[in-house]
Formats: sequence, C-alpha cells, structure tokens
Amino acid sequence: MNTQKWFLVFTAVSLVAIIGSAVGCAAPAPVTPVAKPTINSFAAGPTTINQGQQTVLSWDVSGATTVTIQPDIGKQGSTGSLTLTPNATVTYTLTADNDAGSTTSSTTVNVTPVVAGKPDLVITDAFLQATQVYYKIQNQGSAVAPPSTTYFYVNGQKESSNFVDSLAPGEERTQRFSNFEWLYPFLGIHENPQLPNVITYNVEVCANAENPIAESNTGNDCLLQAWGEGFTYDFMKQAYLAKWTSSAGKLLWPMAAQSKTGAVYFISYSPIMVLCPEQVNNGWIIGKYGAYFFNAESHAAEIRDINVPTLAQFTSKVGFAPGVQSPDGVTVSLGYYDEMGSLIFFNKMPVMSDGQMHDYNVDLSSLAGKQTQFVLMVQANGSPQNTCVRWQEPKITQQGH
Repeated sequence: MNTQKWFLVFTAVSLVAIIGSAVGCAAPAPVTPVAKPTINSFAAGPTTINQGQQTVLSWDVSGATTVTIQPDIGKQGSTGSLTLTPNATVTYTLTADNDAGSTTSSTTVNVTPVVAGKPDLVITDAFLQATQVYYKIQNQGSAVAPPSTTYFYVNGQKESSNFVDSLAPGEERTQRFSNFEWLYPFLGIHENPQLPNVITYNVEVCANAENPIAESNTGNDCLLQAWGEGFTYDFMKQAYLAKWTSSAGKLLWPMAAQSKTGAVYFISYSPIMVLCPEQVNNGWIIGKYGAYFFNAESHAAEIRDINVPTLAQFTSKVGFAPGVQSPDGVTVSLGYYDEMGSLIFFNKMPVMSDGQMHDYNVDLSSLAGKQTQFVLMVQANGSPQNTCVRWQEPKITQQGH
C-alpha cells in the first residue's frame, strides 16, 4: 500500500475515534423536578370591604423556589400573610415557580367606594360614670347628619334609646342615656362564697338605630364592648402547666435554654417568653394550653377546655433577640382544636431577624361561646441556626376593657 493510502486510512480511523469520544462524553440532560409547586392555600379575608378598611391576604405554598404575588406585592416566602388596604376592587394572583414550571392561584377583594356627600355616624366610645351610661357619637361623613336615635343594648336586650341632634361633618359629641340607670352587678355567687364569680356583660350602642338617615356607610353604626372585669388568659403564667412537644418528642418543664431538642424559658424581669424549636432543619415546637385545675384525688394539675368569651382576641409581639441573625427565620402561629379534635392554625406569620418585634394578633370571635384548647407554634423555615423566638405578653383578652 503506498504512502497516500496509509495516510487516508489513518485519517479515517482518527475521525471515528474523535466522534466516538465526543458522543461518549456528552453532558447529561438537565433533571427537572417531578412536579410543579403546590399552592396549599391562597385566600383573602374578608373578601368584601368598604374603602379604607383592611383585609388579610394569606398563603401556603410547597415545592417552590420563588413565590410572587401581584399586583404591587412582589416576591414573598412560601408561607405568610399581609394586612392590606386596597383602594378599589382587586384580584391578587400568586405565582409559584420551580424548574418544572409554575402554578398560579387568584383571590378577589371587592372594595365598596365610600359615597361622597353623605353623613356617616359612628359610636367611638361607651362608658359608665356611677350608674349613668355615656357614649360618644361622631359624624365621619362629608355632609351634615340630621337628627337621629341611638339604641343601647345589654346582652342583646334593648334597654334604652337617646335622641341625637344634628351633627356637622367631623363633629363628635358625648351623650347620656338619661332614662336608664345601670344596676347590673359585676359579681355573682360562687360555689365557694369566698371566691366571687366575675360577670361580664355584652354592651352594644347603635347609632342611627331607626335608620332615618341615608349614610355613606351603615356597617359601622354599632359599638360592641364587654363590661366587667373581663376574661384574661396569660400564656406565660400557664406555660409551666402546658404540654410541650417538639419535633424531637415530648418536653418536660423546666427546660434548659440551650437544649438541642427544643426549649421554653423566660427572660428575667421581662414579660417575654422564648420558644426554641428542635435544632434540626425545619424543627418545630408546640405548646398545648387549656384551663388547668387541681384534682384532689390524683393530687395533680389537670387540663380541660377553655370557655372562649365574646370579643376575645389573642395579642402578642414576636421577634428575635437584638443582634441575633437567623439565616432563614421561623414561622409562628396560634392554633386551636375543633370539635373533631383536629388542630387548626390561624394565620401563620413568618418572622425574620430584622431587629423588630412584630404584632401578632388574632380575632377569636369565630370561637365565641365554644370550648377548646389552644397551641403556640414555632417552626424553623429551614436552617436550625438561631431559631429561638421571643413572645412578648402572649394573652387572650376581651376587647372593650
């Protein structure tokens, strides 16, 4: 075989080797997630408001790398809630993305415009002086309010009425139910005479009760208050009796502040309780609270359901200690057990280490008259580093006291 033929054979073999090598070293195809993100919940409440009122937008998403809410909100965490005051009817759309694609969900808040050129009567306060019932009435509208009538109710029973003369726009006046005398007792008879029962009355004062006035907003005519010593449930005072559990299992009181399995402890000389989840990724801690009593036969504290009063609300401030840096933050929530024994959480609030104590308030009016037990929950949003969160004065109280 001459030199030229040998050169051609060598060249062909080399090309085959190069092509085979290139095919064998091809980069693997990118791996995509099995499924698109899941939007577990996305809702606003209430969905119908008057202009100037607020609504709470809350969401819970799984499997997303980014979560965006439009209009005008932008990127958010996988779980959270926002208090908003839209000026007009708006549809919020949540888009959850990952490498497999995107999932969307929408919710609409209907906003009723405040009608200009009409009065708007509001009861701003009600109070007792000796046996006389006083109240404050204000015209928040943009037109003069003609004469009207105000009604006074105790536990749903009408007790008195009062004439109100014309009110100019912005004018507030203090008036008295002159034909009524408060003679209701605030203490009742207890099974043990040395421990008197506190009695609470649901008091309601309603402006424009006979509806002769065309108002711009008739949904704010009444003020409801609870009169009496009232109901208070202090989560700090009951913490040593609560049943504490973390993702590591049951926790016993007292607990070491640095325990890796989770802990609850107090800040000395301060109304602050600290909840620490188990120190693992997405670790959590839950405290179950109820009404405690001493069982004389077992010589132990036992738990039963709490009777939730009307106008009850949970209030607290939540945040990290000053200077603490938590990479992913935590999520906090108040929960309760329904009639079937299922644990139901109210709005879950994400907390980041921004140096601030944030209000976490829950309206418990939906539970009025019911019996239940409550839970406090803290869960790490990923990293277990620096996930201990402070709860300042966590309490259930009655509005109007």
